[in-house]
Amino acid sequence: MKTFIPFKAVALLAACGLAGCVMPEQQAATTDSVAVAGIDKFQAYTQTYPEQVHLTQNHATGHVGDFFFTHWKDGGAASLSLDNQGSFTVNWEGGGYNYVGGPGWHYGDKDRVIGYRFDEDSGANFITLYGWGYDESMPTSDPAHLVEYYILQRFTYNPSKDGIFGKTFVSDGVEYSTYRTVREQKPSINSTSTFYQYWSIPTEQRELGKDYKIVFADHVKAWADTGWIIPDMNNFNASDDPTYQVMAVEVFNPPKDGTASGQVWDASEQ
Repeated sequence: MKTFIPFKAVALLAACGLAGCVMPEQQAATTDSVAVAGIDKFQAYTQTYPEQVHLTQNHATGHVGDFFFTHWKDGGAASLSLDNQGSFTVNWEGGGYNYVGGPGWHYGDKDRVIGYRFDEDSGANFITLYGWGYDESMPTSDPAHLVEYYILQRFTYNPSKDGIFGKTFVSDGVEYSTYRTVREQKPSINSTSTFYQYWSIPTEQRELGKDYKIVFADHVKAWADTGWIIPDMNNFNASDDPTYQVMAVEVFNPPKDGTASGQVWDASEQ
């Protein structure tokens, strides 16, 4: 639920030193580029960072090892530390702002199984698998052309109040209920648009210190069972961002300082 700034502009700001601070050795977050056809449209996404990175600026994105990450805030003080093994820590200070960030992949994959563990959580509003799908061939008047999805794992705020209920299902031993909401003319990966949000909300929140899996195909099927089709999740044709998929920590207007930490990995072949 962030306000998007085209990353070409962010990259220019970063080059001018206006986007915030990264430790000097991490400025080498470099001219090396990720060799993926189409991603070069989003120059910031091709950046590769050292094996460990600590980000404090307002906007940053790129790759650490095989992991893509996003780091975004509209003010306040929040930082993201992560390494090439998928370990991450988000620290935030109380204040009136929105932060979202975490590691994952620069595209969604319906067959991906996401492994994760959360070690700390001081009250993040959402810790969630988060991503986008986009189909530029569909009319923009149809909210289904662009979908923002959340598979919540821990949360302090339940977003289903104004949503349309879909179904209840079980995935990897966890019971989820699905909901759909609509965002009308709001910022997105494709400029200001009207789009759907899909939510999968567990009946019980995931505990700290344990390994879990998200079988993404189960959620894609559950949404489709009620007619909610997610569009292309490997798409570089949106105006501002590709259709990434990350384990995101989101805080909005946090009342006090906090921390969330853990690790993410691709469990598809395990």
